[in-house]
Amino acid sequence: MKKLLSLIFITAATVAIAQPGGKKGTPKMAPTLEPGYYVTAKGDTVKGEIQTNPDNEGDIYKQINFKAPGTPKVVVITTKKAKAYGYGNNHFMLYAADAQNEVYMRYLAKGRLNFMEFKYPSTVAGTATMVAEYYIQDSKADEENKELRDMKKLNEKFYKKELKPYMKDQAMIWSDLDKFVFKPEAIANSVREYNRMFE
Repeated sequence: MKKLLSLIFITAATVAIAQPGGKKGTPKMAPTLEPGYYVTAKGDTVKGEIQTNPDNEGDIYKQINFKAPGTPKVVVITTKKAKAYGYGNNHFMLYAADAQNEVYMRYLAKGRLNFMEFKYPSTVAGTATMVAEYYIQDSKADEENKELRDMKKLNEKFYKKELKPYMKDQAMIWSDLDKFVFKPEAIANSVREYNRMFE
C-alpha cells in the first residue's frame, strides 16, 4: 500500500513539474487559415489567408491575423491599416465609436439595412465569457430620417420597438419577432428579407 501511495505521489509530482509555467509556456493551437481579404485604409483589397482561430476569441473584432501568399508568417493587421476584412461567409467592417475605440463589427445582414455584431471579453457572475452587442443602421435613410444612418446599438429588452423606425413601412416582416426573446438570427433573417426589396 505504501509503495502504491509513493508511486501515485511521485507520478503526480512529476506531472505537475512537467507542466509549462506562465504565459510563455502555455501551448498554442496551430493557426487555422482560410482564404480571405482585407481592405486597406486607402481602399485597396489585399487577398491572402485569415487566421480564424486566434488565441483570444475577441481578437477577430480588434485585429486581423493575416498571411500573405508566398510568406510563411502570420502578421497582425491593426485597425489603423485595414477598414474591412472577411473570410468565408464572415465579413467585418471597421467601426469607430470615437478616435480611441476602433473595432471590427461582423455583418449578420448587409444591404440597405446593416445588422452587425460585436463581441468582447467580460466577466459575468465571476466567469470569463464573451459578450455580444448588436447594432443596426439604415445606409440609405432619407434626409428626414438621417439619424438612422448612424450605427445604433440595440437594447435586447426593447429591440422590437427600436427596430420599428428601420422597417416601419414593412411591418409584416418584423411584427412576428418574439418581443420577449432576443434572437439575433431571427432579426438577421428579417433584415435580409427587408433588404431583398431594395436589390
